[in-house]
Amino acid sequence: MVRLRRQLRDLRIEASEKRPLFVYLPCGVGGGLGGIFFGLKAVFGDNVHCFFAEPTRSPCMLLGLLTRLYDKVSVADFGLDNATEADGLAVGRPSSFVGKTLEGLIAVVYTASDGILHVCLGALAETENIFVEPSAAAGIPGPFRLFSSLGGRQFLEAAGIGPEQMENAVHIAWSTGGGMVPKEIMNGCLAKAAGLLAR
Repeated sequence: MVRLRRQLRDLRIEASEKRPLFVYLPCGVGGGLGGIFFGLKAVFGDNVHCFFAEPTRSPCMLLGLLTRLYDKVSVADFGLDNATEADGLAVGRPSSFVGKTLEGLIAVVYTASDGILHVCLGALAETENIFVEPSAAAGIPGPFRLFSSLGGRQFLEAAGIGPEQMENAVHIAWSTGGGMVPKEIMNGCLAKAAGLLAR
């Protein structure tokens, strides 16, 4: 997190009440994510708002938090098959420790379909020449979900974050993974993205 703060300072970005930081974190079981979340809060305090992103067919943290059953509930209990190409996030049960520890601090949990993840990874490759796997693309739709969904708007209202602050807000899609994906598999992901975008 110290490195992230340095990167932001190099860009002359200082997170503050007037310039909130929104971070969209791909979520699997929640263990690694919980550490990232804790680090962000330790460095940026109340000026950072963390969103958890999960595949639509594997929303284990979302279900664990909604039911308050944490690891005692599975996506299969809701008829979901846990089948997703975001294999790093294909988890049936969330971390109970992370859910119980962070539930009052998590801004929003949202889901994204595999199709959306592929479109996002394709757009990122085309516009920024950055190649990520489907799991790492889960944070990219975050700003859209924040602005377009009822839950996102309710969060902003409850947090007292108005239009002026949002004009200055900084959005970070936390994307790791992709550098070690075999070329033929990455090409397949990009081809799938191109097909979806062509529709």
